[in-house]
Amino acid sequence: MRVRADEWNHGVKVPEEGRKLAGGHSQGTGNTGRAESITMSKRTVVSSGLKALAVLVVPVLLYFVLKSIGFRQILQAMKQTGGASIGAAFFLYLAVFVLCAFRCQWLMKCEERGSMMAMFPIHMAGTFGNLMTPGARVGGEPIRAYYMSRAFGGEKTAHLGTVLAGQFGSTFVFFIFLVLSAIFVVLFVPLAFPIKALLASAIILVGAAVLSGLLLSRHIMDGSPLASRLLRALYESHLLGLIRRRFHTYELFEEYTIRKLANVSGPVVKAAVSPKAVGTIFGIGFTSWMLRYLAYYILFRGMGANIGFHSVIVIVTVSIFLGDISFSPGGAGFTESAMIALCAAFGIDYSAAAAVTLISRGIFYLYGLGVGGLCLAGLACIYGRRERSA
Repeated sequence: MRVRADEWNHGVKVPEEGRKLAGGHSQGTGNTGRAESITMSKRTVVSSGLKALAVLVVPVLLYFVLKSIGFRQILQAMKQTGGASIGAAFFLYLAVFVLCAFRCQWLMKCEERGSMMAMFPIHMAGTFGNLMTPGARVGGEPIRAYYMSRAFGGEKTAHLGTVLAGQFGSTFVFFIFLVLSAIFVVLFVPLAFPIKALLASAIILVGAAVLSGLLLSRHIMDGSPLASRLLRALYESHLLGLIRRRFHTYELFEEYTIRKLANVSGPVVKAAVSPKAVGTIFGIGFTSWMLRYLAYYILFRGMGANIGFHSVIVIVTVSIFLGDISFSPGGAGFTESAMIALCAAFGIDYSAAAAVTLISRGIFYLYGLGVGGLCLAGLACIYGRRERSA
């Protein structure tokens, strides 16, 4: 066996045949990585195709729902809504966004806390991100964290923890409303039993998933053996081969994961142990949801619909939940269809239900897509220009 004198690896001689074997092993590992990458790409394409199909199908179904009601009847019902009712709904939605931006600003560290004039555009840019991504309003939080770090300094993961701490209060309040609304639907709303069973099952599954995620993050932070086994299984999974490309050893991956979770969970834990912070977070969350419900109630009353405030809470809460668990960006299509169907179940005229749904969702999209999109474009220009000049 020949050994070249200039071949050393950390002081150990490497035989020429060994180098060939190592090269062959490296080539085999590269081939395996490419195969995993191709498999992941195919699965991503299939998943993206199904989501795109859902995004296309739902608006078409909504169109046929509106067509069956009658566009002329819907337009006539919209004309019956007074300008004062629509103006009040515009103001109430604006108050909701301002309150949520204030909550995030209030939770920030004193040395990093900026003005509301800087925080409000960041919050609206995140709202735009939430509406453009499928599912339960999660795409905008990283956008908010990124621009908060650019505008106020600090780590992005720490700002993400601040955003999530505020969002947790709002989500918890919404979940309470959702459970109460589901109980009301099961007991008093004339819907088919399979629909009621599916609604209850979806709520239980979502609640179990959230609780499992919280417990898992706690185990990871505490460094329990269960968390180590789960992280190692995640690192060695064939489906996540990209992780091994970025982190060459499991120890690097584990250290990175724990550090990032600590940054994110720090503001959440800090808020949770402060009675003042807990009271403020839940108070703002409760107030923001009540303002949103009030906007719908004013529109219904302006339409002349005889509906109670508690019925509005049930209709809006269940509809938003169904939109959140859908594949459609921002729940578009699912939320509106569910809202019209629930309104009919409560005895509201189809045309009035469709008119209120379109007006209220139109206001929300105007703020989220219109104002939020402009804010995101402005932030990208401002901080992109600073980065180029630096």
